[in-house]
Amino acid sequence: MFPKAKKRSDPPTIVAIEVINRLCSPCSEFALAEHWYASTGLEDLLGIPDSAVTKDRLYRTLDQLLRAQTAIECDLERQLGTLFRLDYSLVLYDLTSTYFEGLEVENELAQRGYSRDHRSDCKQIVVALVVTKDGFPLAHRTFAGNTQDLKTVQTIVGEIETQFGTSQRIWVMDRGMISDESLKFLGESNRRYLLATKRGELAEFQAELGKTGWDPLPKNPLVQVKLFERDSVHYLLARSRPRRRKERAIRRRQRRGLATDLKKLSALVDAGKLKKRDKILERVGRLKERYPKARGFVQISVTATKQPRLEWTWDQAKYRQALATDGAYLLRSNQPGWTAAEFWKTYIQLTIVERAFRVLKSELLLRPIWHHYSGRTRAHVFVCVLAYALWKTLDHLAKRAGLMTEIRKPDLRRPRSSPKARRMTPQMILRELRKIKIGDILMSTSDGRQLALRRVARPGEGQARILEALKLALPERLASPDRIL
Repeated sequence: MFPKAKKRSDPPTIVAIEVINRLCSPCSEFALAEHWYASTGLEDLLGIPDSAVTKDRLYRTLDQLLRAQTAIECDLERQLGTLFRLDYSLVLYDLTSTYFEGLEVENELAQRGYSRDHRSDCKQIVVALVVTKDGFPLAHRTFAGNTQDLKTVQTIVGEIETQFGTSQRIWVMDRGMISDESLKFLGESNRRYLLATKRGELAEFQAELGKTGWDPLPKNPLVQVKLFERDSVHYLLARSRPRRRKERAIRRRQRRGLATDLKKLSALVDAGKLKKRDKILERVGRLKERYPKARGFVQISVTATKQPRLEWTWDQAKYRQALATDGAYLLRSNQPGWTAAEFWKTYIQLTIVERAFRVLKSELLLRPIWHHYSGRTRAHVFVCVLAYALWKTLDHLAKRAGLMTEIRKPDLRRPRSSPKARRMTPQMILRELRKIKIGDILMSTSDGRQLALRRVARPGEGQARILEALKLALPERLASPDRIL
């Protein structure tokens, strides 16, 4: 995959160092070369001296990494599929954005667009991720920051089919991917899909919303579903009580806020403190920007007279129509044979992709991005995805082993309020295993020199419990030879 190197510090090993760093203690390439690598046992484990790990070598390796992306992803698909018996017949696809620090003048990927990180002041990229229903990454792509979600569907599906074959896999996507063009594309070549439709399409199913025949989900009675078919397309209507309460509370709060501010603005206009119509319209525009969930239910006008007046009317019919669709979802698929519960459960698995994005951003520090060139930006994202593959592997092993946190001092007087054991996460495991140290035992020789014997410290009780559960054996000594000082 990589060009053969003459030295031991070949590109694959350097990539391994960067991925391990991103998993255990993410930092910049400069900090990795200057501080982090020397503070770990990787020099003894990998046989690469600290002097060989420089920021220039790390950057050059990033420049080569993208040439091996397809081969690495295919190898990961085979290895992870064999190790954990993964099912690739259903894949989850979603996108996120992450931002840059700096002007990024020479980076063509750095563009302004819809920021999911709420950093509209920064340029960004869009990251597309395809994972299995178990959360393991299958592939990813990096797009310019102004790329629209639905514009990526044909690109991603086509590249996945080219890379991994055109098997009859089911694609699960959110409502941002839906359009007439994408639906036509996904319906071709025996492709299967499950999509959430846009909220506006619920208006076409008002009759179904009002009819009876709703069935609660067996394991979640707060969600009611209704399954039906139109024009050979299977639809699932779902309505969630918690979601309905949330949406109504948000709209109610915004409507009250908009009404209050409109009254205040009207009082200023009537008192003659705002006389210019253009200034009044500017204030109205700012109110609409502040209350996006309520502005669609009110008609605001400013009379073009010598003494302008502010007038508004609420659209009660439109508001009642919105109340009827609160908490409702409309899903569509061309996959036959699903029950309503299977339909809903498959769509809910998109939360697995959202969890992957949270891990990438918060624990593996995908953001912010500091690279000034597009190639290194893509390579940085790739290193983070490889680190996430390790993170997910550790998570899967811990879950399979049943690793739980220890509760050392439960409160016997208040057993109901005592802390409960939780499943150990990869960050908990890494934080505990990070405490294992290596050290040199110095012994004096008969000729006055000192012999340094490098040994691994014995693990503590908590560390030993984790190693035993994961079936990992800690060596007493590292592979590096003993040294004469």
